[in-house]
Amino acid sequence: MWGRIALSISLLIASPSFAQDVTGDLNTNIHDSTVDSNNTSDSTTNNYNSGPPGAASNPVPSAIAPTVMGGGGNDSCLIPNSRGVQISILGISEGKAEQDPECNRRKDARLLGTPQAVGGLGLQVAGISRMCGDPMVFRAMALANTPCPIMDVDTGRLLIGREAFEKYRSNPSVFIVGYAQDKQFWNKLLRIGRKLKDVPQNDDRPSLSERFRKRSTGNDLQQLGSSSE
Repeated sequence: MWGRIALSISLLIASPSFAQDVTGDLNTNIHDSTVDSNNTSDSTTNNYNSGPPGAASNPVPSAIAPTVMGGGGNDSCLIPNSRGVQISILGISEGKAEQDPECNRRKDARLLGTPQAVGGLGLQVAGISRMCGDPMVFRAMALANTPCPIMDVDTGRLLIGREAFEKYRSNPSVFIVGYAQDKQFWNKLLRIGRKLKDVPQNDDRPSLSERFRKRSTGNDLQQLGSSSE
């Protein structure tokens, strides 16, 4: 008998037991009771996002230069110009079309000088004068000994050749296009300030406008005759 008691005590000592804390009355007739199992669970979550939540999904702000319609065509003198600037969250973009003055000059000269039979005005002298508003064209015409035509208001004649050069010499700052930009060139070329040799003048020859008028009329008749064939 003493052996059985010793065995029971040794089993109680060797076997671990986990007790539960019980508070309250365990009687089934009473419903107020608390059971504590003494089990504890800790959970840790680490978030390594470099930016604020949802920042990676937002698109990068960008100011896109607009497309300017109506300019840049083959027969247009409008030059489109657009730009865009983006700084952080603020962006600005704009677009516009600018006139090309040299393109307008060429189109005007073509319209003035083209014969009427093909849709122009047939005014070749006016077309040349329009192009002579460019200093480089004015200089090229002088170097080719075909100076840009100029009118003499006293006689009502259109001066060409030497007569035009003499008119230039009388007041170069007014009559020579681009004189202020290259005075040395024009003073040397036209010998401004020096006396020119006298040459005989023939006032019976037709003026430049009359010659161009006759030539354009003949060309128009020739083109009409060839088109009718």
